[in-house]
Amino acid sequence: MVLQVIDTKLAVIGFNAIFNGLNNIDEVEASLYRGLPLSSTERLSDSETELIEKCVIPVLQANNLRAQQVALLVVNDAVKTNISDGYLSQQSVSHLGEALHCAELMIKSENIAVLIVSASLPTQINNVSHATISFDESFRDYARLQGAACLLLTSESFVTQHNSVRYATINHISRGEQSEIDDIIDSALNAPASVGRAINALEVSACVNAPLNLLEQQALMKSYGRINGQKTLTTAISCQKSVLGDNGVLSQLMSLIHSVISLQQRYRPAIKDWSAPQSGLLTQWLGSPFYLFNEAAPVFPCASGQVRLNGLSLLSEHHYSHVILSANADISVHQNGFSNHLKQSLFIVGADNEQGLLTNLKQLHVAADLKALALTLYEEYQQHHFVYNVILIADSVDELNKEIELSLKGIQLAFLKQSDWKTPKGSFFTCQPDKSAKSAFLYPGIGATYVGLGRDLFHLFPEIYPAVIALADNIGASLKDELLNPRSVVALDFKTLKNLDLQLRNSLANIAECGVGYACVFTKIFELVFNIKADFASGYSMGEISMFAALGCWQTPGLMSARLANSDTFNHQLSSELRAIRTLWNLPDIKDGEFEQIWETYSIKGTLSEVEKEIQRGERVYVTIINTPDSLVIAGFPADCLAVIKRLGVRVMPLNMANAIHSAPAYQEYDNMLVLYNMPVTARIPTKMISSSCYLPIPQHQKAIAMSIAKCLCEPVDFPRLVNTLADKGCQIFIEMGAGRSLCSWTDKILKTHDENHITVAVNAKGTDNQLTYARAVAKLISFGVDINIERFFKGSILQQVVLTPVLQQTK
Repeated sequence: MVLQVIDTKLAVIGFNAIFNGLNNIDEVEASLYRGLPLSSTERLSDSETELIEKCVIPVLQANNLRAQQVALLVVNDAVKTNISDGYLSQQSVSHLGEALHCAELMIKSENIAVLIVSASLPTQINNVSHATISFDESFRDYARLQGAACLLLTSESFVTQHNSVRYATINHISRGEQSEIDDIIDSALNAPASVGRAINALEVSACVNAPLNLLEQQALMKSYGRINGQKTLTTAISCQKSVLGDNGVLSQLMSLIHSVISLQQRYRPAIKDWSAPQSGLLTQWLGSPFYLFNEAAPVFPCASGQVRLNGLSLLSEHHYSHVILSANADISVHQNGFSNHLKQSLFIVGADNEQGLLTNLKQLHVAADLKALALTLYEEYQQHHFVYNVILIADSVDELNKEIELSLKGIQLAFLKQSDWKTPKGSFFTCQPDKSAKSAFLYPGIGATYVGLGRDLFHLFPEIYPAVIALADNIGASLKDELLNPRSVVALDFKTLKNLDLQLRNSLANIAECGVGYACVFTKIFELVFNIKADFASGYSMGEISMFAALGCWQTPGLMSARLANSDTFNHQLSSELRAIRTLWNLPDIKDGEFEQIWETYSIKGTLSEVEKEIQRGERVYVTIINTPDSLVIAGFPADCLAVIKRLGVRVMPLNMANAIHSAPAYQEYDNMLVLYNMPVTARIPTKMISSSCYLPIPQHQKAIAMSIAKCLCEPVDFPRLVNTLADKGCQIFIEMGAGRSLCSWTDKILKTHDENHITVAVNAKGTDNQLTYARAVAKLISFGVDINIERFFKGSILQQVVLTPVLQQTK
């Protein structure tokens, strides 16, 4: 008989975990998010009781609770564990399903908080190099580690009375014998709190035992497939065992915690080394609603406005439970400790002169606790306003010592040559800081957009979430979530990802909408997290649209996403079928299913005068962009372009971008562009916006902005002129607000002979870890003397302290 627990919602108000080498929930969460298997040879020195107590104390303290106010449930599949006599009550159970049932009964009858704890301290630690799960055809084994975890549950009324932080809510629990698995899952999916709603992510048990493994897979695919109808790729599969290993009943509790974390932190977890389902089950998987990510990806609010749900499948040899959890219905900031609990750290060493800087570096005591050292140096940096600062980036003692050694030589050379110093890792120093230097945000074109863009940004910088969500009614669609984070049952290989990139780039409307959206994301990071407001801004190609949207010039920037998505100009006239070009050149319309390449874009070496000299009368070739004085882009009819290139005798790089902007033919759509970009504006912003339509500041007026963008997209872009205009206005700091670092490279080349020192800062680099990219950006900015808020790199935790109201303070 299935036992249902559906009449009391259980609020999760705290959790913690400790594993080998991971000392708190933030380090565990960072490890789970990254998805790499935890590997350790160092045993935990505490006893099971000591480890659980160490895990519990921060959770009770964060909730301003004493042990005497909390009931304790110990989940242990071997022997009963007595923690202490200080709790309101104490009980041992054999599996998590039973613990949740007991917690529900106590919370319902007594309105208290219940703490569920579990620990595992095997004598033998086993590590693995492969992070996948037992559903995978390549699965070999799970790790076996040591650790402990706890989860604090209570009622909704308790949350209100104690002003508790609610991380998620357990809406429904169905449990019973393992043989009743189909009925149990159906019961959970048909509960009032979940019926008719898609499950965002499903945490599975994925047992090593082959019969249990098959039983869980088939039962889940059957029930979820029935409830979802014919819908596929709607529910992400996750499993904490791929990271933390299979640790008995502790894994059950960690599965629940993992599900809570991913729900509250608004991401879909990953199975890092997933390749494909077992061959005999592939067809069933392809027809199911399930998919798997190899990298964690953000999740955005449902377009329908429904609160997101996660599922949890708990299977053991004799029992089965299915749990449905819901997220909080809010768009507030959900803090975490991700950035400051990754191994990589920033070490800021400052002084007022060269000798002092070298002395401080030599005397830097590198201890095993690099996080403590980084925090100490950061606090010194806050207290003193040194003339010079060198920023070292390292993730180990050995690496930090190496960076210090390199800096001692590099800094002396930098002072001697009056230049900058940097390492491959990203450590940076400039001997010419300028705290009064002006900054410019450079918004790149849309061609650098790629699959996986911005995947970690919302987890690295949770502060931006409310502002970004407010940009559009369906921000996931605006940011092209399904295109940038493709769902699949099998791992996507290099060739498949490359094809997906090409498909993305060949849709001008899609990459334009995505480019504008992520320009807003990057800008919010600098404005809301780092507290940097640009003095100037400029857009390269369609980056001009990004500039106006990201800086808040339009009242409803999300409307631009919808307009781009539905634009005939960018979907059909100047891209895709290229109807405007066909009309101009008297070419027949393309028929369904046919493909005829009539336009291509090429990057070539050469000056403007050299290229224009070789374009003969009647050839359909246009210089569309000048990137540097000796590098530019031409576009037009492929055969004509290749003829010009052959006469020039230069190497060529096709860009696989069949769109006709920045050319004379684009003027056919000029009037339509004026309408497209004509939107109500906001109050004037302080940033001065320099347009490539005229290389002058653009007034923040509705008509002026529309004309500027339309003219910009019909005329060639002269990027050297744009950069020199900014430099002439005193800009020395150039921050590229988009994918790639092309604008940074070109700016460095353009300003190579310029009198003033400058820095260029990239905020994204394909193939480079996002946190490392921002660490490098921060290193440059701090050393150059920019006043920047970098607390995110040193402080923060997912476990939030309850704020006591005056009434609660009196009670305490």
